[in-house]
Amino acid sequence: MWSDELKLTLRDREIPVRFAETGIEWAADQIAQLLPARPRVFVICDSTVALLYEWRLVERLRGNGLEVTTSNLEPGEEHKTWRTVSRLLDKMAEEKLSRDTVVVGLGGGVATDIAGFAASIYERGLRWIAVPTSLLGMVDAAIGGKTGVNHPLAKNMIGTFHHPLAILAPVDVLKTLPVREWNSGSAELVKAALLSGGELWEQVERHGPNLLTWPREILFRALVDAARVKVQIVAQDERESSVRRLLNLGHTFGHALEAATHYEVFRHGEAVFLGLRAAVKLSEMQGLMPRDTASHIERILSQAVTPAADVNFEVLLAVLQHDKKIRSRALNWVLLRMPGEPKVTPEVSDDTVQSIALWLCEQARSGIEQGKERTIVRVLILNGPNLNLLGERETEIYGRITYAELEERLHRFAEDQAITLLIRQSNVEGELVNLVQQSRYWADGIIINPGAYTHTSVAIRDALAAVTLPAVEVHLTDVAGREEFRHVSLTAPVCAAVISGQGTEGYFEALHVLKRLIEKSVPLRTAVGIKDMSEY
Repeated sequence: MWSDELKLTLRDREIPVRFAETGIEWAADQIAQLLPARPRVFVICDSTVALLYEWRLVERLRGNGLEVTTSNLEPGEEHKTWRTVSRLLDKMAEEKLSRDTVVVGLGGGVATDIAGFAASIYERGLRWIAVPTSLLGMVDAAIGGKTGVNHPLAKNMIGTFHHPLAILAPVDVLKTLPVREWNSGSAELVKAALLSGGELWEQVERHGPNLLTWPREILFRALVDAARVKVQIVAQDERESSVRRLLNLGHTFGHALEAATHYEVFRHGEAVFLGLRAAVKLSEMQGLMPRDTASHIERILSQAVTPAADVNFEVLLAVLQHDKKIRSRALNWVLLRMPGEPKVTPEVSDDTVQSIALWLCEQARSGIEQGKERTIVRVLILNGPNLNLLGERETEIYGRITYAELEERLHRFAEDQAITLLIRQSNVEGELVNLVQQSRYWADGIIINPGAYTHTSVAIRDALAAVTLPAVEVHLTDVAGREEFRHVSLTAPVCAAVISGQGTEGYFEALHVLKRLIEKSVPLRTAVGIKDMSEY
């Protein structure tokens, strides 16, 4: 297993930043090692990450003797607000968390920012640990102790400095990262490369600005190198009073683009890519960067995929006036002489800013329309009670194929059909309800075998109705030909189809049916799809 560790050395502490080519269970084991006194742990993550990873993290933490409570957030930058934090604080108070509780922020930059912020203000400060699951989080957002939420007038306007005990990056979780999130996270690595120059920038020149296309061994080393750039800068300037302002390269216009479009169009890194291009153009206009150098960097940065957006020029300028980088009523710009030679200056005229803003609005409009890229359908397969006993339980009725064998066959089939699968099983009604609810931010459709809950669970029926995703119900046996109490399905009326009596083959038929239903529907929520990352 490949692993690496950086040390963020501050005046009063040393914070480990650990990377490992492994899964979420490694992070749980690391947390247990960091907390020998076994305090209570409060895990904060968004619903999408909860569906993918929270259950495995929590199970492993409990296996290490830790008491764990969880809380899920709605995903997305638009929910990085004071209202979200207020609800989270209510939950923390209801759970009677004490000062020795340790908060774990699990997820991308939004989740770790919110978790760290809530930890910093509850009971005047709780310890916390960051477990980033996004590329952006691993190379940037989780490092440095800046926590907070957005204000309608500006990004990250409300927040604190509150460093975690550790940053733990299980790199294998990037396998499930959507293409747009790879693109977004790539922007922060490219920013680090422009700030540092040298080998990291040479890799960007050689392989392009999208890390998803990089060779695996180079990618892993680049993650650590990009994180090292931030670690070294933060170690020099913990509170952003001097050199740390360099980390805002590309963020002045990037943040403005996000706010001007109400955080509904751009992922953070997509806006930063445009902001980096603006910074390069501004550097050239200010006479800092030679024209040929600027043209070379622009050719590389313009390869990054960003969504098409109709950005209002006047709104963009107004948002810039509320930028948190304003000091002494002047906006500080991070510019470049060339890669590896950044400079902070307030000496940019209003006319120049307006010229760049107008150019940036034009570039935003020329982006890629969402929904035009190849799509891969995302399906949650949800299995109810006793299905984990397939191959053991009443084999004359349910067959001899084991649950593990069924999962393996389904994943192989899905790969051939351009379907991304997530398969979950639970014997607990409430857990199945939670999984259905969490799927609404990730899945395009659901296949559900509720088992015995088919005939009894109004709660599962209501959850399926509430998420409004197309669903197909599956039963291994012909339930209509079995005992009378199995004849009524509470869940079938909220499903688009019911497949029964085909044994495990019914799941494959359900995938065909569900894929057709999804492809006929209005634009997939997975408009920018998932690449198979198994080689990583």
